[in-house]
Amino acid sequence: MTVSKKITLNSSGKINLYLNVSKDLRPDGYHEIKSIMQSISLSDVLDFEVNHNYGIKHIEPGNGSSKSKTGGVLDSNGISITCNNVDIPLNEKNLVHKAAHLILKNFNLEKKYNIKINIKKTIPVGAGLAGGSSNAAATLIALDRIFNLKLSEEHLKAMGNQVGSDVPFCISGGTALVEGKGELISQLPDLPFYWVVVAINGKKFSSGDVYDKFDLIGKSKKPVHDSLVKNLVKKNYQDFFKSLDNDLEGVVVCEDTMVTVLKNRAMELGAFASQMTGSGPAIFAFCDDLKIARSVHSGLCELSDKVFLTYTTPFSQSIMN
Repeated sequence: MTVSKKITLNSSGKINLYLNVSKDLRPDGYHEIKSIMQSISLSDVLDFEVNHNYGIKHIEPGNGSSKSKTGGVLDSNGISITCNNVDIPLNEKNLVHKAAHLILKNFNLEKKYNIKINIKKTIPVGAGLAGGSSNAAATLIALDRIFNLKLSEEHLKAMGNQVGSDVPFCISGGTALVEGKGELISQLPDLPFYWVVVAINGKKFSSGDVYDKFDLIGKSKKPVHDSLVKNLVKKNYQDFFKSLDNDLEGVVVCEDTMVTVLKNRAMELGAFASQMTGSGPAIFAFCDDLKIARSVHSGLCELSDKVFLTYTTPFSQSIMN
């Protein structure tokens, strides 16, 4: 097998323009969702390097780690992860590791190759922006290219579904209706270019904890995704943005009132739509032009030290070399 040793990907985050969550759990324990997701330019950069395993001895789980000939710390699966963010796990708990191991296992590549991955994080962690899921999607795409597997997009999405609920969307990105637990994706007409300000006050929320709390105190709502999709197709953006909603926002606001404070301030500063994304607590604010976006960004910086000026994109992953 011919191996292209190195590749770098830009891995974008996402926002939920709409998120409806069913109170009834699926047989597999997941919630049924109906969501309209959108890729944004806020992104991480992942560097991948693959080397042949020329007799490098790997340690068994629980016995520490071994050093590769190129300097990375390899686990027993031959996977090494480094990151500029200390909050990111570097082991099997990382979705990037899970995705890399899935490729090695499914295509009989275990013990034959070592994979070194460096993650340069910019997307906030535990904020509802799918940074980890997007990084996992980037891993599947990168290793597909490096190992010349020539997997179809649908095959990559099916593998992504084994890694995490948001990973399938992050394979294709853009604007999409996402259903099931995240595995059913219908591409929609791309949303036009909009400046988007993203802000988070520093708190982190586990998606599992937020969904568990939704089961206890969340309110069930009738889905309105059909009308949102129709407005998108007809390019009736004014009505589309009037109907944005996130069922999880009310749950998170109980513990993080800054979600509402940031949203309201963004609207006061000129944004025409603002909402919490995913399981939070990050909020996004859509702006008509760069001048307004800069004003919103500057104003929210007075309330938070994690504010980002970004924009909508028609894709989630891009190969940089």
